[in-house]
Amino acid sequence: MKKIYSLLFLVFVSITTQAQVVISQVYGGGGNGGATYTHDFVELFNKGNATVDISGYSVQYASATGTNWNPNVIPANTTIAPGKYFLIKLAGSTNGVALPTPDVDITNQPSNLSGTAGKVALVNNSTPLTGTVVTTGYVDLLGYGSTATSFETAFFATPSPANNTLSFQRLNNGCTDTDNNSTDFTASGVNPRNSSTPTYSCSAPSISISSPTNNTVYSPETTSVDINVTVNNFTVANGSGNGHISYTINGGAPISKFDTTPIVLPTTQGNYTVFMQLVNNANQPLSPVASTTLNFTVASYNVVADLAALRADVVANGANRYYQLSSAPVITYARTARNQKYVQDSSAGILIDDVTGTITTSFAAGDSMTGLKGQATLFSSLLQFVPTVNASVGTSGNTVAIQAVTIADLNSSVTSALYESELVQLNNVTFDLTNPTFPTTALNMNVTNGTDTLVFRSIFTEADYMGTAKPTAATNIIVLVGRAGAVAQVASRSASDLNAPFLSNSNFNNIAGLKMYPNPVANGKLFIETAANAERTVTVFDVLGKQVLNTISSENEINVSELNAGVYVVKITEEGKTATRKLVVR
Repeated sequence: MKKIYSLLFLVFVSITTQAQVVISQVYGGGGNGGATYTHDFVELFNKGNATVDISGYSVQYASATGTNWNPNVIPANTTIAPGKYFLIKLAGSTNGVALPTPDVDITNQPSNLSGTAGKVALVNNSTPLTGTVVTTGYVDLLGYGSTATSFETAFFATPSPANNTLSFQRLNNGCTDTDNNSTDFTASGVNPRNSSTPTYSCSAPSISISSPTNNTVYSPETTSVDINVTVNNFTVANGSGNGHISYTINGGAPISKFDTTPIVLPTTQGNYTVFMQLVNNANQPLSPVASTTLNFTVASYNVVADLAALRADVVANGANRYYQLSSAPVITYARTARNQKYVQDSSAGILIDDVTGTITTSFAAGDSMTGLKGQATLFSSLLQFVPTVNASVGTSGNTVAIQAVTIADLNSSVTSALYESELVQLNNVTFDLTNPTFPTTALNMNVTNGTDTLVFRSIFTEADYMGTAKPTAATNIIVLVGRAGAVAQVASRSASDLNAPFLSNSNFNNIAGLKMYPNPVANGKLFIETAANAERTVTVFDVLGKQVLNTISSENEINVSELNAGVYVVKITEEGKTATRKLVVR
């Protein structure tokens, strides 16, 4: 009987020892565009008081709804001391900086984690889990993203849009473990910790900021920020507890706080650093110090002359910055869905995506918009403008100049976004009649001209041609230009767009055999060819209309190395004929 008791005791110790080690951080943005670090990683933490042998354990990953779990096996003779972290390096690419020295570098088919939705499990063996939903067989589990099918209690809701500078971190430096992913984790600036990181005790007093996440950037319209504080193993009170919270804003005078309610901090545009620490009743810092620091920014608007200048700034500095537009673009299409509006000025176009209904003014096609302020974001590589304030009607009854372009033009320029969100016309195109009617949902179909093919998407489900017969003969169509990743897409606004009068592209390409390449240009060399290859004048203007280059030559090669990155207009004159083209310099 004594032996049985001993066996039961050993089993109990084994189970509780396993529960000491948890998943403390997951990063799936490694190597992506704008990533902080080059590689994905999973970080473990021993929140208990005894060393744990994790030899033969595995960190397993499956996609959000997937059934195949990829085990990343931890080598033999591997232990984690109490209060220590353990860094496991996984798949990656070239963007970002190198991780701190990992404790395990998985080089044989490492998991490539999603940065938005997935499932990560810590398992005490190397046998792959099975099924899209797992409820047993793991030591710890994190399901993140709304589509994750396995999690503890509830999935952790990841930020939207995805941000490759954030990781998913267990609260209180890895100590918080209520078996509820939705409340145990937060998204914060990536902070990989390895076995060399100083020991962290879960029984020692600690203070952390649960929200906002570190390095959050707020809209310029933000006037206050709520700072939520979590304190562990310490009673905050005014003289009757262990002590209180002392904090500073941007290095100012210390402020005493005698409770853990949120701090409502009035803000203006600028950078903020909030430092908090626990102090005893004599107002002295604890030993060891228990402190935390929060950095966040209330953004300023970047004033741009027009939409081309906005696009050029995104190319140069990345998306998610805030802009104030000086021009008054004209609405080419206004939708009820997501309160979207396609707008265009003389330089470029953009899609206003206003799902929160910030713009309350009633707008119609032909109205110009004044007072546009908002954030530039990317959705499937399509640049969108998310307004932060209401806008006003400038003038009504305006029209925009529609360019006639070719399918080849749109397909070749998708990555440079030369025509993105602009209203253009395609002449003599034929619809695929495999399905002779337009669908009533958003689906892709092809339009062709000769050997050139382009995706036509029935995204405007409110349009009057949905469910009607497609044109059976070649036709001229007016379309708004979009994209899905590197693939160009177009959509027409109404039935009248599907049978447009012929529009000459003479003002776009009035010179026989004109070719201008590469576009975008990255090496300072632009080539212009024509059928005549005669002497020609080439003039380049920036987005403000300022002439930045002028040359007369019959050579095909033009040196544009002095041009800064951005969008330009190239005017070419040869034998009395003129053509203009947009140019992107990277």
